[in-house]
Amino acid sequence: MPDVSDAPAPELDDDVLVAVRDLSTRFFTEEGQINAVEDVSFEVRDNEVVGIVGESGSGKSVTALSLIDLVDSPGEITGGEVWYRDAELAAEFAGSDAVVGDHVDLRRVPATVRRSLRGSSFSMIFQDPMSSLNPSVTVGEQIAEAVEVQRRANGNPRRTRSRTQGYGLGRLLIDAVLPSRSYTDEESHARAIELLEQVGIPDPAERADEYPHQFSGGMLQRAMIAQALAGEPDVLIADEPTTALDVTIQAQILDILRELQESGETSVVMITHDLGVIARMCDRVGVMYAGEIVERGRLADVFDDPIHPYTQGLLGSVPDLEDPAARLQPIEGNVPSLLDREMPEGCYFADRCPKAMADCRQPVPEYDGTASEEHAVQCVLADREYDPAVGLNDTDGVIDDTDSVTDDTDGATDDGVVSGE
Repeated sequence: MPDVSDAPAPELDDDVLVAVRDLSTRFFTEEGQINAVEDVSFEVRDNEVVGIVGESGSGKSVTALSLIDLVDSPGEITGGEVWYRDAELAAEFAGSDAVVGDHVDLRRVPATVRRSLRGSSFSMIFQDPMSSLNPSVTVGEQIAEAVEVQRRANGNPRRTRSRTQGYGLGRLLIDAVLPSRSYTDEESHARAIELLEQVGIPDPAERADEYPHQFSGGMLQRAMIAQALAGEPDVLIADEPTTALDVTIQAQILDILRELQESGETSVVMITHDLGVIARMCDRVGVMYAGEIVERGRLADVFDDPIHPYTQGLLGSVPDLEDPAARLQPIEGNVPSLLDREMPEGCYFADRCPKAMADCRQPVPEYDGTASEEHAVQCVLADREYDPAVGLNDTDGVIDDTDSVTDDTDGATDDGVVSGE
């Protein structure tokens, strides 16, 4: 675990549920060190949807996995803090550097404590429901297992939750020998059916006895949401929840997530490459590129007053719903390699940027944006105007017009179906 004992205590508002500070994740492979997440910071407040958007390979999903400590070897969370508001947990670690008020830095508590928070505090909807569900177990049974795990965890002290939930090897052997015994009970099955009904599955009692291959793609995604809700989490992480779904089903899934957020019991972290989803769902947004959040703020800050050329490029690639024949402005090039030895100095977007200047080859700090106090951008253009005399790339700077971009994304907000990749 990284040494963060010398870091100053953060100032956290009472409505901040989760605060991520300078989170970094590396993968140590045979090819070398991969910097998947680099000093990422953002906050999740009560009853809001925070979006993280960017191209494939920008580090969005790894950020989500790092948030709940699900990074597998050869990956490792190498730095940063994840502050979570939990008065009970704060009382348990009172007096340590891991506590500020009711907030606890989850990176400084034992791994068993972090595991105990999965399901009841943090839950995740994964990208591919077909590969995330067990094909040999009915959907209802899998959701009932999630319900039962959380029920038993809530009945045990926190220090034992993540190990057995009151269900050890002895009981497993007994259940295997006695067919009449089951890990789940009627109460858990009844709750599973309620959850299926909550997410809009028709005939939930009958569908609960079916296997994943008997569900359509949209129904599988609904089942994944139901399973994620089994522990009634404070934070629901939705990793590309509308991928590979048709437009109608996408809208239905987003409606479900919005209803959950508006219930006042769950905050949502939305991971997506789709700007239409961001525009429709999110209160605040972070734009991610090559493992870094290069621009963040309220939705209106980022969509109406984008400063970073990458943000402008994403918005410029959105089709104009009022003028379908208008030519799009794609971002040239590809996301750079995240191998440490191959990553460029300074701004990682400089090689693709039409407004790159000499200063972009130096480390770029985060500047305050112009739209609001919450607007922040990691780009020198927040501090000075573009000067072609010191430009790095042979370009005329083709992504100056952000007014038309705002109109495009307003249309995306209404329909919620426009792809921004």
